[in-house]
Amino acid sequence: MKKAFLLSVSALLASVFLALTSCSSEIMGYSVVLWNIHEENKGEKIAVADGTIVPVYLKSHINNVYVIGVPGSKTKIEIPLWKISEPESKKKASVTAKKYKNYKHQYAKCILDGLPIREAALNTSKQVYRLRKDEILRVLYEGKGVAPTTGSQKLEGKWLAVLTSEGTKGWCFSHNLRLFTMNADGSLGDGAEEAHVQETDDILDGMLESKWYPEYYSAMIKSGDINLDGMQPNYGFDTGLDSGNVELNLPGITVSSPFEGVTKTSNNVYRFNNSPFQVTVRNAKSIVVQYTNEKGTPRSYNFTTLDAGIRITALIADERTRRTNLFKTIRGAGPDFRSTSYGTLSFEANNEFTWNGYDLLVPAYITSEAEGSGTVSFKYFVPQSLKRSYDCVMTLTFNGMEKELTFLVKRESNGLRLTVANVTKSETSLYDSAKISIPSNPLILFFQN
Repeated sequence: MKKAFLLSVSALLASVFLALTSCSSEIMGYSVVLWNIHEENKGEKIAVADGTIVPVYLKSHINNVYVIGVPGSKTKIEIPLWKISEPESKKKASVTAKKYKNYKHQYAKCILDGLPIREAALNTSKQVYRLRKDEILRVLYEGKGVAPTTGSQKLEGKWLAVLTSEGTKGWCFSHNLRLFTMNADGSLGDGAEEAHVQETDDILDGMLESKWYPEYYSAMIKSGDINLDGMQPNYGFDTGLDSGNVELNLPGITVSSPFEGVTKTSNNVYRFNNSPFQVTVRNAKSIVVQYTNEKGTPRSYNFTTLDAGIRITALIADERTRRTNLFKTIRGAGPDFRSTSYGTLSFEANNEFTWNGYDLLVPAYITSEAEGSGTVSFKYFVPQSLKRSYDCVMTLTFNGMEKELTFLVKRESNGLRLTVANVTKSETSLYDSAKISIPSNPLILFFQN
């Protein structure tokens, strides 16, 4: 109830903010654009270069955005707070713009992983951010400070006030930066070729910034049938945006490799340089990862994104609880169940069972080596077409017998009805996926409690 209330309040506040955005005409101040703005708004392509003075209409601390006017049009757009300077009078904004004039349209590529951004133009000043190799940042202006040294030699370069693409401001010494020009529309100018900078690629950026899960997760979540062999929190594809190491984790497959940037090789196809990985972006929510192993054999795997509210750890915990409750329910109705033809089946603590008097099932279903005891699991699921007739799928693993015995289970008021099920394993699935069906001449066992 509380969660639903909070969601309703959030939706209401967002609606109010959008309404204010659309109708407000009062300017609260003027700001200088610090980072190029290039986006699409209702089919209109918008490009506003850094250094441009723009009118500011609203500030939302809830959404962390300003509403600004696009120069030369009546369009208003939302942008992150960090992309412009603090609103002030138009006259003061003109003075602020002059502060950034010498480095107008100047951006930089970091060539050293872990290069620090500091609070002040001093090498002993507090670190406020660590840059990733190939990360792009905006150069604001030059400052005075003491050059860092390596040994007894001072490094060549200068202290620059910079802004990261996440909104962090600070000072960075330019020795390990390569400056270049970037236009408002994302196209590159002077210095970009020497710095080996690629033009802005929204498809690439979206792929690198997304969290990717095995595509079969979507089917599991939609059906509610969570196979714990196939779903684990660490399964997925990590693009290495933060770590610099691309990682592939799937059942039976764990591969990690450093890479040196990403190169677009063809339409929506990207190679992770000096690594065995290539990615084809099908759309914003779907990619195909091609991994080439040490033998030179390529394999392809499909990945997807999930809705923000989905938590893999919660799904796993809920599934474990579901299986535990199934066993408790069946055991609670007994724990001993008797059949005139098939003996006594008893459910013990810790998901264990004992079964005496099952001679009629030997050797067709139970081998002579079986010890009459074992473990109970609920790893398979009732097919949609059979959910009205059965409550669950129960698998018995006998001590001394390799093959499992799986039943479709129906709880009756006076006992259990067990139907021997066919289990067809998938030969192409990465995990222990199986299809449950009823044989043409099914064996049905009834046990009274």
